[in-house]
Amino acid sequence: MAPKKNFQTSKPTTTSTNAPKPSAAAPTGGATSNTAGGTQWSNDGSAAGGNVLSWLAQKTNAPTAGAAAAQPTSKGAIEYFKQQQQPAAGGAVPRPRSQQHADPTAPAAPPAPKATPGIGSISELAKLFPQHTAQGGQAKKAAAQQPSTLPQQQRVEQAMFTPPGGPKSRAAPPPPQQPLPAAQSAPSADAAPQTRAQRQQDAKNQKKNQRQQRGAQQFEEARAKAEKAEQEHQKRLETDEEYRKGFEDFKQFQKTQQATQAQFFAQYEHQEQLRVAQFQQERLDIPVILDLVEQHDVVFICTDTGSGKSTSIPKALLEANNTNRIVSTQPRRTATAAIANRVASLRRERVGDDVGYWIRGEKRGDDQTRLWYMTSYTLLLHLLNHPLNPPFTHIILDEFHERQPDVEVTVALLKLCLLHKTAKFKLILMSATLNTDDWQTYFDGLTVATYKQSEPEHPIHDYFMEDVCSMLGMPHVPPIGLTQNVVDQQLLEKHLFTAQNLIMNLNHCVNPEHSILVFLPGRAQVEHFQMWLEMSLSHRVDIIPWHSAVELNVIEAAIQRRPYGKQKIYLATDIAEVSITLPDVVFVIDLVLVKRPQIQLSQPATVMYPPLVVQWISKGSVAQRRGRVGRVQQGFYFCLLSSPLLRLLPDHSAPPIENSRIDELALHALQLVSNPAAIFSICRGQPLVQSIVNAMSTLTQLGCIVKKDGPHSATERIEEVHTNGSWSPLILEEANKIVAEETGATIEEYEFTFIGRLLQLIPVSPQQGMLVFYGFMSGLESLMILAAAVTSSLSPFQIVQEQQQPQQQQRGRKKQNYDSVSRSMEQTEQVMKDMTGSGLRSDIVAIMGAVIKFRLQLNEHGAESPALRVWCRQNHLSLEKLFAIVDLDAHIKFELSTFIPFRDVSDPQVLLSQFEKAAPMVMILTNVAFAAHALEVTSEGSTYAATKEGAVGLFTDLRAVPDLHSPSCLRWEQGDIVVPVSISLHYTRMLVSFSNANRSPKEFWLSVLLFSHHVDYAMFSDDQGMYGVFRLTYCGRSRHVEVDGQTAQLVVEFRKLLSNVCATLRLRYSHKDQFEEDFDNEVLAPRGLQTLVAQQREVMSQLAGNFFGPRLEQIDIYEVEHEDDDLDTTSLLSFKI
Repeated sequence: MAPKKNFQTSKPTTTSTNAPKPSAAAPTGGATSNTAGGTQWSNDGSAAGGNVLSWLAQKTNAPTAGAAAAQPTSKGAIEYFKQQQQPAAGGAVPRPRSQQHADPTAPAAPPAPKATPGIGSISELAKLFPQHTAQGGQAKKAAAQQPSTLPQQQRVEQAMFTPPGGPKSRAAPPPPQQPLPAAQSAPSADAAPQTRAQRQQDAKNQKKNQRQQRGAQQFEEARAKAEKAEQEHQKRLETDEEYRKGFEDFKQFQKTQQATQAQFFAQYEHQEQLRVAQFQQERLDIPVILDLVEQHDVVFICTDTGSGKSTSIPKALLEANNTNRIVSTQPRRTATAAIANRVASLRRERVGDDVGYWIRGEKRGDDQTRLWYMTSYTLLLHLLNHPLNPPFTHIILDEFHERQPDVEVTVALLKLCLLHKTAKFKLILMSATLNTDDWQTYFDGLTVATYKQSEPEHPIHDYFMEDVCSMLGMPHVPPIGLTQNVVDQQLLEKHLFTAQNLIMNLNHCVNPEHSILVFLPGRAQVEHFQMWLEMSLSHRVDIIPWHSAVELNVIEAAIQRRPYGKQKIYLATDIAEVSITLPDVVFVIDLVLVKRPQIQLSQPATVMYPPLVVQWISKGSVAQRRGRVGRVQQGFYFCLLSSPLLRLLPDHSAPPIENSRIDELALHALQLVSNPAAIFSICRGQPLVQSIVNAMSTLTQLGCIVKKDGPHSATERIEEVHTNGSWSPLILEEANKIVAEETGATIEEYEFTFIGRLLQLIPVSPQQGMLVFYGFMSGLESLMILAAAVTSSLSPFQIVQEQQQPQQQQRGRKKQNYDSVSRSMEQTEQVMKDMTGSGLRSDIVAIMGAVIKFRLQLNEHGAESPALRVWCRQNHLSLEKLFAIVDLDAHIKFELSTFIPFRDVSDPQVLLSQFEKAAPMVMILTNVAFAAHALEVTSEGSTYAATKEGAVGLFTDLRAVPDLHSPSCLRWEQGDIVVPVSISLHYTRMLVSFSNANRSPKEFWLSVLLFSHHVDYAMFSDDQGMYGVFRLTYCGRSRHVEVDGQTAQLVVEFRKLLSNVCATLRLRYSHKDQFEEDFDNEVLAPRGLQTLVAQQREVMSQLAGNFFGPRLEQIDIYEVEHEDDDLDTTSLLSFKI
């Protein structure tokens, strides 16, 4: 292991952002001044610092003229205010190894291979030139006969990759034994008769002789063919110029392949042996960091992956002063809990004492805890409840480069606190790949310092796509469309094929103790790659999938696991770029791809449903992935993109807030300021204007917010002093400066309704939260809370495939058994139908039934009982996902317990009885909550092997098909109205799952008329009598429904009843400290309102008697075309026309 450098530990000079710039001479004490005037500390004394991004500039001395232009930053909030006023760069990149400066002491490298048109692979050329191949085989045979005293280096240089499963060279068989003379071979008359064993042995010898004779004959025939082919080869070399040129190119290509392989083996020869148990994480220069934190408001800490910043720095701050209170955020829940456990173990204490963690739904710690690890979203919610004065002395935002949407808002709030000095704390931003220069101007007015460090690393050997193809003997064809960030399926498959070949070769020629980390775009590719490894190398590898659904403790256990004779292969998404160090990984194979949401303004549907798109990563992510090796021993980084194209990648990815739906974030932002766009306008990264418009429209349509000067404001807003009484003045002051300067607009104000306040408290998205609200309206609180937990989670149903016999496994190694998968899905479908218990065509109802029955089993057997796992297996259920749903259900109830009193059905047997009676109502309310997703089926007929089903959106223009990979209990039929919960956009089609299917369009339209928040309607008459026309608007598109006169009157009266229920709920919220009896007598009775329970019973009674059941067949309801100018608007919260 290379010795550590001596860090510069002299005290850096502190420079204010408003101070004059220092001289150009670099200071000698290790502190350098950045462009913003702050202090920058680096252990190598250079202004560039030791950040891992410097690798991109150090690996090449080529100019950066070909680099991509800097990505434009979204100014969506500013554009949003502009619309309200209108009427109704690239850095240097590493070069390929063939172009890097060679070591003057090393032998000259062979020239680069020439392009070979028409040559597909080495094997095809080898068939054309058998003599050359024979000579190679003779050379190998001669090398095998050399004495074993050759130097190790020479033996390594002679080594070459041998493709697994390929033809093996076979030496000529020995000449057959000559038959014995007749006098010797014939048994004598006096000889004893042969035994049975002797006769069997003679038969074996005879068969052996025959095989040897056939082998000798085949060898002679092959030699004759080879001689003939050699003569033909020599003749064509003399007469065919194109043939001769192709042969010369082939020899040059082969020389390059051999040189690349020899170089790899020469580097790998000195690979160290590492025992994970002996691994100790290298430490940072903590005294320097503490000194920078003490002297500055904001400190950037940029160190390479695996340097220990996530554990060492918070721990050091905790131990520096007994009065320090620290919070450190992580972007993911699993990393949050894992790092808290790690720090607590280093301090030899339990989690929850001085060190704890806090994530939505789980908290380990109390008021005495001084170091909190939180998710970034939890910290934002904490700031909402502690306006202007966070109860911490140090706030650390770890993995800051990921910049999730909530982090953008959090940084903006913390900056306001520091600028206006409303609280005294230190802000620390940590990342391995962060361009701090871009952030210096954002913190103008504050003292800023930067700590950059490059730990003494072991060598990292870089192999780019051209090198990998040369090593494997594959043709290299650069991809097209990189500048447009286009990654088609064909290119993805090519990268996967190259990675598979590389893994096959590495697995057969390196020490199995040296693990491989493969970066794949998404979870689907991880599962596909895992399946391929299980079929191809299951006996040689230990496969470790790693994506968002895998708990971090599984990965930590895999690090300590040492399977004998097997090589560990981590198959990871971009989640492996951060979190924990993998000390056993020696090889990183990077496909340079990632799957992330991407909004395309040319397709408006992508704003509502941002699709996951496979796209190229940034240079920062390349450096992050490369940094996963070289920490404890030398490593190898295989980048499946050529070096020239790597230069075209952007320096950093666009902020995620630009490609995300912000409905939930906007709802929480209303607790800060009266218009969410105001807080977005002061963020460094802003959402697109289309995203802001869509979020405000969605929240208004759901009834979460109301305009402050709107016609319904006085009756719908809730009387409450929000925390925006503290935050709002500061935010509006900053936002008005920006908005007025750039647009001249004024900021429109909104207020919370009862629905908005309810949805803001519970840990689910707004659409799922509406189910909870409908539970309060109907008296089905416990059932609808469970429905919200179910629709917010992944389906617990899973496909349990049949166990195959060994012979079947061998026959199916090269082909997936689709019939088996189809049968398994049909079995799961039948189990889901049984779980509904009422014949309803609803995946949500089926999963709710499964969860309730799971709770019965849990009470009977206990959480650790094997019987519980057997029950889950028999019913095709995932135990982990069921526990996740139960935990979320409990978390929602906990948050609601402080908001408003409600009746909780805790006994699962009682809840099951209620569910069996009210399952149709659950389906109706689910239809309303997700009405914006509704589809009309236009074609039917499917199997699980191929589908012909298709549907078109009622409120969108997209066509949809069912996601066959998701278990479901319903088949689409033509004319159905399908309401899915889960939607993923694939190009111009939606893949939908987790659905309800309504055979009768009447049922869907009637349920939406009754419970939608905003409905426009009017009564008309014609020759046939009175009728009503209702307008429903979702996603900016309106649909008109005509209803017979009697039903229209009943709808209006029912909505008046719901309005009374809403008024009662608002009053109950305002008087939640009163006992129920006192509330009924003192609050409801003077206003002429019935008790809440009585009103809820009346709701259920009218639904059953006037609208659904047998009454539904008598109702005339149709979708029609109608003008909009003669309809009046009514709201659910306050029935006002």
